[in-house]
Amino acid sequence: MKKAILVGLGGRSRHWLANCREHPNVEIVGYVETAEASIVRAVDEWDVPAKQIHDSVTAAAAATDADFVVDVTPPAVHETIAVAAFDCGLHVLGEKPLSDDFDAAKRVVEAGRAAGVRHMITQNYRFNPLPRTTRRLLSESCVGDIAQLDVSLYVDWADNPGSHYVTEPYMFLTDMGIHHFDMMRYTLACKPVSVQAITWNLPWGWHRGDACQLIHFEFENSVVATHRGIGCTIGHVPAGHNGEWRYEGPDGTLTWEGFDLFCTKRHKKDPQVRDQIELDPPATGDLNPVLCEFLAALEEDREPECNATDNLKSMAMVFGAVKSAKEGRRVELSEL
Repeated sequence: MKKAILVGLGGRSRHWLANCREHPNVEIVGYVETAEASIVRAVDEWDVPAKQIHDSVTAAAAATDADFVVDVTPPAVHETIAVAAFDCGLHVLGEKPLSDDFDAAKRVVEAGRAAGVRHMITQNYRFNPLPRTTRRLLSESCVGDIAQLDVSLYVDWADNPGSHYVTEPYMFLTDMGIHHFDMMRYTLACKPVSVQAITWNLPWGWHRGDACQLIHFEFENSVVATHRGIGCTIGHVPAGHNGEWRYEGPDGTLTWEGFDLFCTKRHKKDPQVRDQIELDPPATGDLNPVLCEFLAALEEDREPECNATDNLKSMAMVFGAVKSAKEGRRVELSEL
């Protein structure tokens, strides 16, 4: 049994509260929150014991025998929470993104290494059946070596007035983009090397920052990946936040259509194929796969998938794209 401290009792915390309570090998022994309204809601509506709520990670750690922290605070606070947890010898399962600042993200990674603890980022999208199955098929060269990946995302995203999603610059790119960029890395299993990005807003867009983007990535082996998105559509939303994906290989394409995966080959000179691929079942059943991977890493004393060091590569794609959009040029990720 591993014991956890849940840091942050905002709206997203309810998700992690439920997942920790459902897992047979997790016990929540403490909570951290300073906003009175969030504390009242957690006690009255979520059955969180008031006596277990503390005003800092340090206080919660001193009052418990916790093994790890689940950090569900805004991105700007992640460095503070992580370093406080590391100072207490606690492992950290942190909500993405790793940080809202690339230099801060690098500092956090170094602090975790120095403390000798495990630090995993909750890039939960890559644990879904579509990317897991796609990565396996690409590793088996089902359509040959991929030369191009195109991703489209159209969503009516983050319309709660006053939230950091609405008020901060480039939030669609940084908050939603990190999921897709991480899945690009995961499924292609190769390293991104450069990015060029254009961002803008639509006249009716409700975000203060840019909520539309067209991004061109180059990966190793001259693989090209594009990402186009609109975060303020008022029309059809295909496949939710997954978006639509198309992998181009010499022997056909793999496409994410809705929540289904297809392998297609329709060249006029070759036998034509159009097969729906059965998705690999989740390895963890109904339990949260991110939490299960984190716990397995602690038990086996190894780095978890999506560890903070690896996650810096996805963060580089985000901040490289922001730099490109600001400066109007191609950015080599080695610059960051």
